[in-house]
Amino acid sequence: MGKRIALWYPDFVTHIFSVCTPYTAPSKNFTPLEVIVKSGRLPNFGYQLQLVNGQLENAIQSKEQIRQLLNGLYGVRTATGEPGWDVEHGIYLDRLHRLKDTVLVSKEMLDYYADQYAINGLHGTCGYNQRCF
Repeated sequence: MGKRIALWYPDFVTHIFSVCTPYTAPSKNFTPLEVIVKSGRLPNFGYQLQLVNGQLENAIQSKEQIRQLLNGLYGVRTATGEPGWDVEHGIYLDRLHRLKDTVLVSKEMLDYYADQYAINGLHGTCGYNQRCF
């Protein structure tokens, strides 16, 4: 949003600081996210393809699966050092059950978030990406 304001009011905005959000100038032609990722222009957005295609929403249903997903997103690895996710691939669904617990948040906090996501599943999170990309 800040980047759009800078385009609309270039005399008003002097600087923009943005983290992990590449600037894309307005274009008359729509380029699908899959084309952008697979072309190598933004391979680090590969994980967003997984959010868009419904794979996560279909695979992660139970509270325990949500808890495992959160562990993966917190950067936890398996006992053999394999990551639970990376930016180019997304979530490694086949590894989730082998992830250790995160040390970044307490068990109670992780359980709280798993409980909250379990109410409606990942539909809200994935649905946003499905509508926008």
